[in-house]
Amino acid sequence: MRSLPRGQMRWLMEAYIAQPRDLPSIDVDSQSDFIEEYLKAGAPEFRLAFISCCLGLNLLSVLMKGKTFSRLGAEGQQELLNKCFNSRNPLLRGMTVLPGLAFLMSYYRRPEVAALLGFDAAALKAEAELRKVSRDRTLPSRGDAS
Repeated sequence: MRSLPRGQMRWLMEAYIAQPRDLPSIDVDSQSDFIEEYLKAGAPEFRLAFISCCLGLNLLSVLMKGKTFSRLGAEGQQELLNKCFNSRNPLLRGMTVLPGLAFLMSYYRRPEVAALLGFDAAALKAEAELRKVSRDRTLPSRGDAS
């Protein structure tokens, strides 16, 4: 199954990622590439569920608001997402949480965004290199463990 078109990815990303003033703007191309790579690396069922949830949001928007999700405007999109997030129906909640996982991960994993939030991946990797981990040691027998 093919991925969502970049246009749909754009308005979904904009709806899920509230653009803070201090952080860089959304980069649809690189984030869409990450999402596609992320979905290809996982189980095929997850890819299908992700695309189904995104299309389901569009269908739900038509049923509830009479307009497609992209034509609702920012306030209408947030209202619909909040209704689904706060729903007691686990299917509706899951339909909003699952795409949000990929969209938010694609944004906050970017080095320029993560660095502004205080997460320095390069420093963490350098610190990890200082500690050598080995699996060559033999484990004690079950009788010795206390």
